[in-house]
Amino acid sequence: MTLFSYMKKCSFLTIITLLVFISSCKKDTNIGADILPPDDLLNVKFTDTLTLYSKTLADTFLRTDKLAKNYLGVINDIKFGTQKASIIMELDKPTSVYDDTLNTSYTIDSVVLFLKYSSIYGDTTEPQSFEVSTIGNKINENSAYYYNTTQFPSTGLIGSVSNYLFTPTTNKVHTTISDTVGVAGILRIKLDNSVGNTIINLGQSVLRDSAAFKNAFPGIRVENSNNLGRAMAEIDLNSLYSSIAIFYKDKYGTKKDMRLFTSIVKYTNGVAGTRVNGINLFSNTLSSALQNTIASGELSDSISYVLGQGGATIKISMPTISNLGNIAVNKAVVAMAQIIPNASNLNTPYYLVLLKHNNDGHLDVLPTGDGVGILDTTTTDGFGNKIARYNFNITKYVQAVANGTISNTDLYLGTYRFAGTDGTVNVLNSIVNGTVLSIGYSPARVIVAGANHSDARYKMKINLTYTKIN
Repeated sequence: MTLFSYMKKCSFLTIITLLVFISSCKKDTNIGADILPPDDLLNVKFTDTLTLYSKTLADTFLRTDKLAKNYLGVINDIKFGTQKASIIMELDKPTSVYDDTLNTSYTIDSVVLFLKYSSIYGDTTEPQSFEVSTIGNKINENSAYYYNTTQFPSTGLIGSVSNYLFTPTTNKVHTTISDTVGVAGILRIKLDNSVGNTIINLGQSVLRDSAAFKNAFPGIRVENSNNLGRAMAEIDLNSLYSSIAIFYKDKYGTKKDMRLFTSIVKYTNGVAGTRVNGINLFSNTLSSALQNTIASGELSDSISYVLGQGGATIKISMPTISNLGNIAVNKAVVAMAQIIPNASNLNTPYYLVLLKHNNDGHLDVLPTGDGVGILDTTTTDGFGNKIARYNFNITKYVQAVANGTISNTDLYLGTYRFAGTDGTVNVLNSIVNGTVLSIGYSPARVIVAGANHSDARYKMKINLTYTKIN
C-alpha cells in the first residue's frame, strides 16, 4: 500500500469517526434539554449523586373536616406506637316525620347507629370496643378543623359495642324493617332508647327544619372505649347505609323507622346534593424509638419515620444546586429505601409525596407538580428479601431551582397534601398529575434509611444527570 493510499484511508476513517461522534452528541430530548442552545450540541452529560439530610419531625398540618371517608379504630404497632382514630359527625334532620309520630302513644323499639365501611388497614382478628356520645357544640360547616381539635368533647354516653370484629365480607346486618337479606360491612351500635324519645319529642317544627334540628341535636362522637386494637376501618359517611335509625310503633301499632343520615342534604343552585359535616380525629402515643428520633437534635437521622394521620413526617434538606453553574437538568431523582419491614397486615404505603412550604407557609405539593413516589418492590437484598424502594422524579423542580425561579428550601416527605384554609372545601382528596392523593390519608407507615445510614445501598440520595451550558 502506498503512503498516499494509506493516508487517504486514514482520512476517510477519521471523517467517519467524527460523523459518528457528532451524531451521538445530538441534542438531548429529556426534560431540561430544551434550554440548550443550538451551538452547544457537543456538551456532554454529567452524573452526580448528591447528599441529602433527613430529619424525622412530628406532623402537625393534617386537616380532616368534610371528608366522606373517615377512619375509625386503634392500631398498636411496636415500631410506631399506638394510633387512635375517632369521628365527630353532624346528622341530618329526620327523612320522614309522620304526624302520628308526634303523639305520646308511640313506642320506641330500638335505636341503632349504622356505619358503612369497606377497606380495612391492619389486623382484623383482634376485636375492638366503641362508644357513642353526644356533643354539645355545633360543627360550623364554614370552618376548617384539624385532626387534633378539642372543641367537641363528649356530653353524654348514648351507646356502645364490645368485642367487635371488622368483617366486611362475611357478616351481614339488617338495616331496615323490611331488610331480609342484610348488608355486609356495617358497624352496628345499639343506642339507648332515650335518644329516640329525645329526638322525637323535639316536635314537628324542629324535626322538619335543618337549622333548628342542628341547634337542638348538634351531633355525635364515635370512638374506641380503650386503646386495644390493631386495625382501622374506612367509614363511608356518604353512604345511604350510614345513619341513626329510630325503630318504633305508631299509635296503631304499625312499625316505622325514622332515619337520620350522616350525609346532609344540600341545595346548590336549586339542585339537591349531599355533603358531609364531620371531623376525623387522631391521637398518637409514639413508640420510644420514634420519640427519641424526633427529639434527638441530630442534623440528619440514619433511620427516618413516616407515619400518616398526624404522626410523623421527614424533613429533607436539599444540596446546593447553584454550585453546578448554568445547567440543563436532564433528570433528577430522589431515591430512598425501606429498611425495617412493617408489622404483619400493615402494608407499606403505595404512594409517598414530596412537599414544600407554599407562600402561606403551609406544606403542599411541589409548585412544579412533580415529586410523587410510587412503591417499587422489584429489587431484592443479598438474602433474596424484597426491598421496598421509592423514586421521586423532581426534574422540573430541580431545573426551576437551577434557574433561580424557585428557592432551594427544605422539602418534606409525607402521605398527603395540604388541605387548604378555606372552610367551605377540603382539597385533601384532590388530584395531582393524575394521582389521587387521598390514599395517603390512611394510617400509612414506613421506615426508610437516611443519608448517613451505615449501608450505602439504602442511603437516601438524589441522583442528578445534567448538561452544562457554556
